[in-house]
Amino acid sequence: MRTILDHAARRHRNQTETKVDRILSIFWSQGHDISRGQVIDAFRQLEDAGLGQFAAGRHGWPSRFVWSVGMVSAGRAAAGEPQEIEQIPEEQVEQHLGVDMLSHTFYLRADTPVTFELPVDLTKQEAERIAAFIKTLPIESEQ
Repeated sequence: MRTILDHAARRHRNQTETKVDRILSIFWSQGHDISRGQVIDAFRQLEDAGLGQFAAGRHGWPSRFVWSVGMVSAGRAAAGEPQEIEQIPEEQVEQHLGVDMLSHTFYLRADTPVTFELPVDLTKQEAERIAAFIKTLPIESEQ
């Protein structure tokens, strides 16, 4: 993660996304011994830190990190510079995630609507995975 933030701090302009393959190419050309898995782990750490979202490649989209903050200001702040981290508008972030979502409302009870945001192109296998997950949620009370 540190190497990615150091790279971001040296940039002059922000990017809204950083592709795994592109950052690997840059690091390898600079002599860094870093693997694809390490880059993905670093992107997941950046996501956990609230700096954006890692998007695994699928449906023709490459694996990438979509920044929800200005990458340059985040990198400079991580380097210890007094820096306010700029926020990127949510609509701009969602546009770069490349997955169209659709809202579905299900009435679990007459007075209890449950809303799911799911990909427009949800597959049968993905739906089955969600169903299997939901089956694990009830907590049976002892009577």
